[in-house]
Amino acid sequence: MITRVLLLSSLMLLGAFDGPGQQQHGRHPHGKVAYASNGCNACRMHEEIRALSLEAIKEQILSKLGLKQAPNMTGRALPRIPPISKLMDMYGMQADQPQPLEPGITHHEEVDEFAAKTETVFALAQPHQRLRHSKGSLDVLYFKFSDKIIQHRVTRAELSLWIWGTGSRESGDPELDQETEGPVSITLQRILRGTTESGGPLLGPPLTTKHPRPLERRGAWVTVELRRMVSEWFKHPRDNLGVALKISDGSHRRNSRLVETNPGAEFAPYLEVQTQELDSRRGARIKRNVGLNCDEASQETRCCRYKLTVDFEKFGWDWIIAPKKYDANYCSGDCPMAFLPAYPNTHIVSLAEPPNNTGPCCAPRKLSEITMLYFDNEYQIVFSRLPGMVVERCGCS
Repeated sequence: MITRVLLLSSLMLLGAFDGPGQQQHGRHPHGKVAYASNGCNACRMHEEIRALSLEAIKEQILSKLGLKQAPNMTGRALPRIPPISKLMDMYGMQADQPQPLEPGITHHEEVDEFAAKTETVFALAQPHQRLRHSKGSLDVLYFKFSDKIIQHRVTRAELSLWIWGTGSRESGDPELDQETEGPVSITLQRILRGTTESGGPLLGPPLTTKHPRPLERRGAWVTVELRRMVSEWFKHPRDNLGVALKISDGSHRRNSRLVETNPGAEFAPYLEVQTQELDSRRGARIKRNVGLNCDEASQETRCCRYKLTVDFEKFGWDWIIAPKKYDANYCSGDCPMAFLPAYPNTHIVSLAEPPNNTGPCCAPRKLSEITMLYFDNEYQIVFSRLPGMVVERCGCS
């Protein structure tokens, strides 16, 4: 019986019984967790609740990210692209320092959401064959997106390309480097289905941009705006055949090494795509209320919030880039009638319950989000906000 009670409590921690748009504050007759009078039994109970809660959190993360199982990152390395470091610095993901939980009363406002809010995707170029053309061969950049990602609306999309500088040995012939210090012309054309009358690839309208070549430097990143093209890929995924890339420097000699196009290179091309949900409806509720915080050494038996740190490295989840750990917290304790005046609305509702109902249970009453940077199953890097992953306040409901 105790095991069942603990399991239900841990699942209620992050609403494991809920789906998108559903509320998670419903009552369950077995939801109340009663502390044993013996201190050792209470410690053992906390230990079991923490273990079951961690399992529930793992399931919740996979569910909210739309993953059936944890991605396999064997042999995969984190690419060296500037936005990754920028995001980690911006959201403090490098520190991974869980915040202390101070015992006492806290005041909160409730906001409850379920689904992960994907904001940014870093799509890395995939290996692809070159296009054979009447005037030579064209490089092809191909980016694959997961089914979950393409359900969003594209608000911004930028292709980042590395232009080799004149001071780089990797750009080619040193004598050629001295002759090609002018601007680099980059032409992008969406690859369409079908072929031309001559049998060549069918390409969309050209998008040409010019960029100065870095002088006496190894190289530099340049960006090209591609929101319209990526939006079409999202609307019609089967028509995502990639983009043809043509590079020139104004000279008669073609040097493809002016721009890095190899997906396996250190400075491989990548797309940064910012997205927004197509359905902006959010099942949110706001209400002012209070909560009780406790630590493991306290003798409090009433409904209380306790600290619980989630360590992804202990899970073996190397597909999560950041954070490596965070504080999720959990709820546990009794809901005696004398404790209910702190939650007047809940008390009024409980009076209308059937006589055989065992009463309110201790459950999360306010949840907050975490930000996460991770690899998905397509080996793209995704930045998402996951709502409802941190218990900010516990209460009787």
